[in-house]
Amino acid sequence: MNSIDLNDLPFLREESLRVFHWLVSQFPKIEIPNPLNQVPNDNPLIDKDNLDVMEQWEKNESMEFPIRWKTEQIGQIFEWVVSDMGSVTLRLGGSEGNRRNPAPIFYLSLRKKERGGFHWTDPEGNPIPFPDPSILVEIQNRIQLYLDSIS
Repeated sequence: MNSIDLNDLPFLREESLRVFHWLVSQFPKIEIPNPLNQVPNDNPLIDKDNLDVMEQWEKNESMEFPIRWKTEQIGQIFEWVVSDMGSVTLRLGGSEGNRRNPAPIFYLSLRKKERGGFHWTDPEGNPIPFPDPSILVEIQNRIQLYLDSIS
């Protein structure tokens, strides 16, 4: 594996944005209830990041990283996090996800190849086709594995 240098940063950012657009189309943002119409900063249960990222995207504004949004799968709330350094994490997003840095359920990162260029890899370094519809099965399997472990 080659190390990443400063010249790679624009590519990593663009690839992260491309992956964000693909992921949010597959795993749409959910609205987090705000029963008292509180300002997000006043209530730790209201995720200000979840509100801001979709507003930025819908207005075609420059996205701030890390990009975070909540989604619901199989009746559970999860959070996607996309970094500008080329990593994608799916983690708990409900009340159990409010602790600092909850464990990832699914994780991929960009790795630089020996001859230049990048590919997405899993935590063990195996190349993964991403974004690609085939990865949706793997994501669903990881979600189900988590759900099975807590039931």
